[in-house]
Amino acid sequence: MGLQAWKHVTPYLVFCCVVFLQGALLFGIDTGSFGSLQALPSFLRRFGVESKGTYTLPATRKSLLNSLPWIGKIAGCLSAEPFIERAGYKKTMYAVAAIQIVGLIIEMTAHHWAQFTVGRIVAYAAVGMVENAVPAYNAEIVPAATRGLLAGGIMTVTAAGNLWGAGMSRAYANETAAKGWLIPVAVQFIPAVTLLFTVPFTPDSPRWLVLRGRKADAKAVLDRIRPQADIDSGATAAEADALEQAVEEAHTVRDTGRWVDIFRGNYLRRTWICATVFVFEQMNGNQFVLSYGATFYVQQGLGAMAFTYNIVGQVVGLVGCAVGVLLTDFTGRRPLLIGAALLTAFFLYLASGLGTLGTEITQAQTNTMLACFMIIPATCRISATNNAFLTGSEIGGVQMRKKIMAFGTTIDVLAAFLVTFVTPYLLPGMGVKIGWIFGSVALFSFIWGIIFFPELKGRSLEEVDELFAANLQAWQFKNYETHGTGRLLAALENEGMVPGKMEAAEQAEAATPSWKAGGKEEPSHEVV
Repeated sequence: MGLQAWKHVTPYLVFCCVVFLQGALLFGIDTGSFGSLQALPSFLRRFGVESKGTYTLPATRKSLLNSLPWIGKIAGCLSAEPFIERAGYKKTMYAVAAIQIVGLIIEMTAHHWAQFTVGRIVAYAAVGMVENAVPAYNAEIVPAATRGLLAGGIMTVTAAGNLWGAGMSRAYANETAAKGWLIPVAVQFIPAVTLLFTVPFTPDSPRWLVLRGRKADAKAVLDRIRPQADIDSGATAAEADALEQAVEEAHTVRDTGRWVDIFRGNYLRRTWICATVFVFEQMNGNQFVLSYGATFYVQQGLGAMAFTYNIVGQVVGLVGCAVGVLLTDFTGRRPLLIGAALLTAFFLYLASGLGTLGTEITQAQTNTMLACFMIIPATCRISATNNAFLTGSEIGGVQMRKKIMAFGTTIDVLAAFLVTFVTPYLLPGMGVKIGWIFGSVALFSFIWGIIFFPELKGRSLEEVDELFAANLQAWQFKNYETHGTGRLLAALENEGMVPGKMEAAEQAEAATPSWKAGGKEEPSHEVV
């Protein structure tokens, strides 16, 4: 189905996804640069403390610089859902760009670390909105069978931004003048300004338009983003009708649509799954390497190559993230989350085990330890990072998708806060042995994924409601056959089939003997 669905992906649809993904680039440059920024001599000279001719950031100041911005990010995460509901995705992205620009101006005019922190708090509000708006928009406009790549690609672009940000810091690693930190910060203006000029050429989500009672506008958007063959066959008209029907069906369900409802009924299960994957995204080693990679290499006596090693790790992370996204629509979500989690645990345990040898460690063992910490960003992103944002964008169904996503990203912020606040205090004493902690989280995510993580490959966003209403075990999602409006939407998105053709295909399938269909009986979907 995956390759067939790509026939329904148009250049304009890809353009719309790429435009919104510039928000992810903004996100990536910010987070990728700041971990290295704290080790730049120019930054330390401006915001650090001098001692015997050298400048350093005290542990408390470092923790506050890393942790306080998460306040802004929480505000951005929680405000994204109501902002999108009322104003739409396009106006949300205008707000993202404007907030980011204001935050950068505050940062670049700072002469005290407190003002710089205020700037990061403002800028991180934009990042929080990006984390919600970008994957949600892309998930709503692309065919279900291509959602893994086009909606899940947010972290690949973020990883590219991480590399860009780290590369800028590497370029100014020996610069002591103020431009050494100002230029790496200033490059974040590029995606923010580009958003302001490109978003006007994109449409709002047809699903958002239908929710606002604007089906005719939604049909017009579908005619722009779907191929001409779908328009001629009536598939886009049928898709608009099905979206309206799905909304009407969702409105007949009582006690849904409010924030408190994400903790009720089968929505509670979805909220728990989404939030848990976001916790793993932060606590399985990814955030540690991202925020403290350069600092860690310096503490290991590798200061001369710290920035280079950090960039190599970013490149490996980018490649791993891209590979994971490319595979998601073919392998599904579960195999990648489970398999990569096990690999992450292995590499973290291996590095920590070598670190316990102390002075007895050989050069080969040191190289192995470094290789582990460079590979970890790739396995982390293939496992939890890619799946966190993809799961958040699809698991909530018709009414609760943006709210569950907002809650998940808020939990993501709190988990990141815990990691960034605590790690500076643990790192001096534990060094590489800190991998025992993160490795144990990765191992737990491997076990958790097997038992609890559902497979949503190829499902329409509306189909998810029927899947969870069936009270399936995680491993039963893949083969369960749905029959409602969500299934119709999946067929329209992935195959461009109009209702009449679907009925004919189903009748033909029902009339085909099992031995002609491959010699196997249809699997039972009864829930045990």
